[in-house]
Amino acid sequence: MNKGKVILVGAGPGDPELITLKGVKYVKSADVIVYDKLTPRSVLSYAKPSCIIEYLRSDDSEIDILKKYALMGKLVVRLKNGDPYIFGRGGKICITLISDGIECEVVPGVSSITSVPAYAGIPLTFPKISDMITVISGVTEGGKLFNFQKIPDDGTLVVLMVGKRLEEISKGLLAKRGPSEEVVVIEKGTYEDQRVSIVKLKELSEIKLTSPSMLVMGNVMKLRNFLWKLS
Repeated sequence: MNKGKVILVGAGPGDPELITLKGVKYVKSADVIVYDKLTPRSVLSYAKPSCIIEYLRSDDSEIDILKKYALMGKLVVRLKNGDPYIFGRGGKICITLISDGIECEVVPGVSSITSVPAYAGIPLTFPKISDMITVISGVTEGGKLFNFQKIPDDGTLVVLMVGKRLEEISKGLLAKRGPSEEVVVIEKGTYEDQRVSIVKLKELSEIKLTSPSMLVMGNVMKLRNFLWKLS
């Protein structure tokens, strides 16, 4: 039996124009496209008429679906939000597929880590202001909170996957950062309805968040006053 191939394509953080040219090339040639609720829907318009489009629900087995079509000899594209290798399970998916004898390739995508703050007018590094970036996921595998004692006392901090655990994450951050330090809260980053709020850390838990959302802390956020109009 002729086995197919699985391509994990980074579809970008939300703005459909942030997918790469290589990503579009694979979407155009795919026999099957598997996507989820975070995938920009307009990216699917690149698919050829004969392409099978399958929506991945939260209770679906992602790897089983990819294997099923690959074993049918199909070129399968799995669209992943952002970059497949950054909090996207891309590495785990590819290792599993390769272990089962199925070829797997990754097309890097524009990550929300850099693009979402940029769309809010915030450079993560800047001469004499910040030369260090720390990126964490507020909630790790299995629903466990990140160990906030690991984060540095200064520099730029980006917190992803804040979601419904904001109160607990706020307490974790307060253990390492001052209560009066300001936090940039970015909701639905790079989407047309992106929303940016600035609050003090001690007030963070009072916000009602939409998903996806991100937190940014550090002195670089002050540059937003100058760069926002350019973003």
